[in-house]
Amino acid sequence: MASLRDYVSLTKPKIALLNVLTALVCYFAAGGGSLGAVALSAAGYLAAGGSTALNNYLDVDLDSRMRRTSRRPLPSGRVSRRAALVLGLVSSTASLALSWLALNPLATLFIASGMLFYVVVYTLLLKRRTVWNVVIGGVAGSFPPLAGWAAATGEIGLPAVLLAVLVFLWTPGHFWALAIRGVEEYRAAGLPMLPVRVGVERASRITALSNLSALPVWAAGALVVPSPTVYVLASLPLTAPFALYSLRLLRSPDPQLAWRSFKASSPWLATVSIALLASIRL
Repeated sequence: MASLRDYVSLTKPKIALLNVLTALVCYFAAGGGSLGAVALSAAGYLAAGGSTALNNYLDVDLDSRMRRTSRRPLPSGRVSRRAALVLGLVSSTASLALSWLALNPLATLFIASGMLFYVVVYTLLLKRRTVWNVVIGGVAGSFPPLAGWAAATGEIGLPAVLLAVLVFLWTPGHFWALAIRGVEEYRAAGLPMLPVRVGVERASRITALSNLSALPVWAAGALVVPSPTVYVLASLPLTAPFALYSLRLLRSPDPQLAWRSFKASSPWLATVSIALLASIRL
């Protein structure tokens, strides 16, 4: 029998909350108020959670073939596919309705685009067909910062564009590092992830290069904020180890180093996002 925890897990809270964080950072950086932040948070979580519920619905056959995902609510049978489909559709629709009523058309457009890219472009069109799945599909994660800035101003701002680009560059290395750890499971599931196609050693080096490609964009953040010193000092403590892990992975391809870079990547992105906000608002 399904529990509330099972239904919540279908929304992948860690991913959803990271999306909400990047949206809120840009919303507050653009001068948004507290009431709009509540609406943006709710709409953002409903969008991300609804999209991942639909992803779970569409990928149940793949998840059942991988040990890492076989105990998820759908492949384990604790939640029915129909329930996941209803959750995904209701959450996604509620997100767009709330955004349209409480925010503005541009923010709604960005939220809808993020859902479209994740469910249709990534999950349906790319995931099972090409090694470029997480690269092109990673565009989905770039929409929350744009939605946040648009929710506050009705426009697109340079800091939001910079954070959107940073998320886009961060995404492939984050998921390739995870795929390196579970390469045999992805191979058994028939998914064309990078380490399956090119091998763990080459995939490790490409992952490292992908991570390092995000660092110039991180550095460029200091050029677009009013307080670059605050930005650098706030984000450097996690940027340094993230860069170090990536350099070590480039020199010595190793699944354990790839896993360390994976564990460091989400906290790094969250910290850079908060540092961007602090450097604009403080």
